[in-house]
Amino acid sequence: MSYKSIIYFSIILLLLSELSSCNRERQVPVPFVYVNYTVYLNNPSNSNLRVPGSYLLLPNEGNLGIILYRRTIGENDDFIALDLTCTYEPLGSCKVAVDDSGFYLVCPCCGSKFSIWDGLVAAGPAKWSLKEYATSLTISTVRIYN
Repeated sequence: MSYKSIIYFSIILLLLSELSSCNRERQVPVPFVYVNYTVYLNNPSNSNLRVPGSYLLLPNEGNLGIILYRRTIGENDDFIALDLTCTYEPLGSCKVAVDDSGFYLVCPCCGSKFSIWDGLVAAGPAKWSLKEYATSLTISTVRIYN
């Protein structure tokens, strides 16, 4: 095969792959916001975070706010931090809120439901999980970062 043939063949493959992907839905990511926040568990206002199933809302962190949820005690993944931005229209201003059961985060705009445990979609129209931030627990502090 000549050099020209390889170039033409590569271009055709590239065009075919682009055409075949036109019908696929593409995720628009939640806008990136630098996060480096520390929660002090010894602070009396955060004392509820000593119990699994509790959460703390951080309205001024992340894109539209962050929820820090305590899943367990004594495990590597005791905490999860999720951005409150609904992934159905991540460039909009709709943010999820904890429902009455305390198990789901619900978007008031589109009705999507997300599990508070892991941010996965429980009911659409959203198709993507909530954005998760990294967490690290050291004795009495939880660091949330990206």
